[in-house]
Amino acid sequence: MLALKAISVLSIAAAFVTAHPPDNQLVARGFNGVTTTETATQSYQSLTTEIRTLRVNIATGKVEEEVAITQFKSFSYEATSTMTSINGCSLCYHPTRVSSLTQYAKQTYVEFDLLFETCYQVYGERASRLLTHLSPLDSQCQRNLSLFSENGVHLQHILPPNFIRNVNRVGWPETHRYASRFFVN
Repeated sequence: MLALKAISVLSIAAAFVTAHPPDNQLVARGFNGVTTTETATQSYQSLTTEIRTLRVNIATGKVEEEVAITQFKSFSYEATSTMTSINGCSLCYHPTRVSSLTQYAKQTYVEFDLLFETCYQVYGERASRLLTHLSPLDSQCQRNLSLFSENGVHLQHILPPNFIRNVNRVGWPETHRYASRFFVN
């Protein structure tokens, strides 16, 4: 019984560790293919593009409100999965590597901020009908920001000026509480 438990634990551990061919160092494996700063960069870029597409469609009136709600539900699932994958690549946020991700993360958070503002400009207080579907992203964004902060990146280099106010309005308490600690009112 003890041997079976040990094998089970080792199997799980092996799933998250892989040998890095060039120098045979052990490298933590990320989730869903995000294992390097390059794949993390691609994931940030993909997420940024998806957010921008949503925002532009709303700003230009290309989608009805009910259709937009359906799109937000679908986007929320995909974006939460993407952010979870990005956060799973622990070595991507090593102090010697994290700076290469900063500009891409900033683009993502700028687009989130613009999406929030666009929704309120177009729908007014009805924007909450759409934005509430993004709430699963709250904990992952908070985790993402903590990975940057804990490895030497100031959040002022990532978050746009109105982001704290907007996430509070949208209802992302974890992200709001965490990020607020790094900004002076």
